Amino acid sequence: MDLIPWLPQAASLALARHGLWALVLGGAACWLLRGRSRPMQLSVLALALLCTALPGSLSVSYWLGLAFKAPSLVSAALGLVAVVLTLWPRLRQRLTPAEPGGGSPWPWLRGLAVTLGWLLLADMLALLPMSLYAWGFGTPALALALLVLLLLGWRWGAVPAVQPGLLLAGAILLLFVLTRWPSGNLWDALLDPLLWLGLQVRCLLSFRTSARARSVHTA
Repeated sequence: MDLIPWLPQAASLALARHGLWALVLGGAACWLLRGRSRPMQLSVLALALLCTALPGSLSVSYWLGLAFKAPSLVSAALGLVAVVLTLWPRLRQRLTPAEPGGGSPWPWLRGLAVTLGWLLLADMLALLPMSLYAWGFGTPALALALLVLLLLGWRWGAVPAVQPGLLLAGAILLLFVLTRWPSGNLWDALLDPLLWLGLQVRCLLSFRTSARARSVHTA
């Protein structure tokens, strides 16, 4: 007998869509205007938040929801980080760089997210022997995500620059457990199409930079 998945409540989901899109748009505005004057950053940020707070079809989140549904919790968290760093720029100075020998988990996580996106795409095209997306409604997927987080904490938990990111990842998983946003499926909470495309671009740029560095080093 199949278990009924735990889905988010309709009332909270309607509020979450506005909030999640507000964070994504606000964070995108802050990122695009990085290096600009602070008044310009705050003005565009306020405009982006206002456009998502309007009721009904007047809200930007309404039309974005029709096209893309709701963004992932990870995308919203990245937007929140961009907004916080714009409002309190001194926090950037407190984030010390990672230890040169300790490395960073973020390139590895980007690669894992890109791989997950391709697997979900193959699942959507019925190219996999099982339904990977359906696993996102169950406990095993959540346990796997928690295991990955614990392994990252064990490997990089002592690196000061990595600790805020690990805490944020834990908060994302906790928020999903409590609310099941945005769809009740863990994969939707961790990844969305726009984030997936952005991560692929980031991986390609990182690969090109590494290739150029190796060519310069060997020349």
